Amino acid sequence: MMNNLSKLTLLMSLLTILAVTDGCTSIKQASLEIHYYTIEYDPPLPAKNAQRPYSINIEQFQTSPLYDSNRIVFKNDEYLRDEYVYHKWRAHPGELVSFFLARDFLETGRFKAIFYADAGAHHTHLITGMVEDFYQQAGNAGEAILAVTITLFDNTRRGSGDPVMMQKKYSLDVAVEESGPSGLAKAMSRAMQQLSQDIITDVYDQLTE
Repeated sequence: MMNNLSKLTLLMSLLTILAVTDGCTSIKQASLEIHYYTIEYDPPLPAKNAQRPYSINIEQFQTSPLYDSNRIVFKNDEYLRDEYVYHKWRAHPGELVSFFLARDFLETGRFKAIFYADAGAHHTHLITGMVEDFYQQAGNAGEAILAVTITLFDNTRRGSGDPVMMQKKYSLDVAVEESGPSGLAKAMSRAMQQLSQDIITDVYDQLTE
């Protein structure tokens, strides 16, 4: 049988093990905290142009395999891509870009109706896209690099002609003014705002009555 001294020694050992384990768990939990970022900017004001009598469905865009995740990627050199460990986008780039583009199309009021990723909705035109670049170019604070290719289809031409009305690549480099992922998110938001404006203008010009 154990004497009192042996029991006390065993108890102290168990308490020490529990304390160390708890401390390690706390440190591990703290180190795994992830911060999530998104694009954020004010939507465009309603346009004064005449509204086009068309309904447009904007599909959720695809993303280049280099950036097809919610990881925040930065480029230090050719052939090299790296990523932040505890900082991520709230969604994949294709989801972010197509969602905000659809929101902006709707807010301008330039078209009869705008749908987002709604295959069941009756629409006269369809916009598909591919996010080709979505990363931070390293070097000082760096630049937010955003490149998107879109294709505009006229559904009324399907089966009776070429439905493709326009295919165009948009590419923007915007300076990151603040270091870190939050600075990148702000720069990427400015890039997306400009890209959205350019796409909406081009589509509006294509859809003449």
